Amino acid sequence: MTSPVKSVAPHTPLSEIALTLADARIAGVPVMEDDQVVGMISEPDILNALLENRALDTPARELMSSPVFTVNEFETSDEVLARFRRHGIHHLPVVREDKLLGIITPADVLRYLAKDLDEPPQVG
Repeated sequence: MTSPVKSVAPHTPLSEIALTLADARIAGVPVMEDDQVVGMISEPDILNALLENRALDTPARELMSSPVFTVNEFETSDEVLARFRRHGIHHLPVVREDKLLGIITPADVLRYLAKDLDEPPQVG
């Protein structure tokens, strides 16, 4: 899990979301309202909006995926991986009583899986 988590508000404009992703070198952010995760915005959402010539002031609420699939902090790795597969998602907010604790990303999954490798994979 990655923590702390960068997030945006529902009124955050497309231009600011794009800069947040680029500056933080991340591929997605949760959309937060009243300390609750109400949506997710990822690189493909931003790219699609730009290719559709959406206005740069388009708010996050018009771009986000919702409802959001989340996990609690006590779910097993098998349950987390099953949720990724079942829903075809790449970012999974981790919550405790609906409060955001962190986020599980593809990089987190790779780090988790790689720790059990007997020897590093050969590239090339």
